[in-house]
Amino acid sequence: MSNIPFVETDVDSSVEEVKQHSRNLIPWLPDPHTCDCGTFCEAKTEYVESQAIYMDVWLCPSCGKRYFRDEER
Repeated sequence: MSNIPFVETDVDSSVEEVKQHSRNLIPWLPDPHTCDCGTFCEAKTEYVESQAIYMDVWLCPSCGKRYFRDEER
């Protein structure tokens, strides 16, 4: 038998563990917004016609929905 350590197979706990480690490594990096469709959004800077300026937004790569990054979640 090999001396390979037991690997946790619970996906939910593994994902949370990775999130916690990444927060410790890069504390200034914001958590990505989760779209209503369940996909993580990408941080972009886009022109917003209603404001007539370029703004920081979260953009869903799946459905194209846009959220403003300066809003409280």
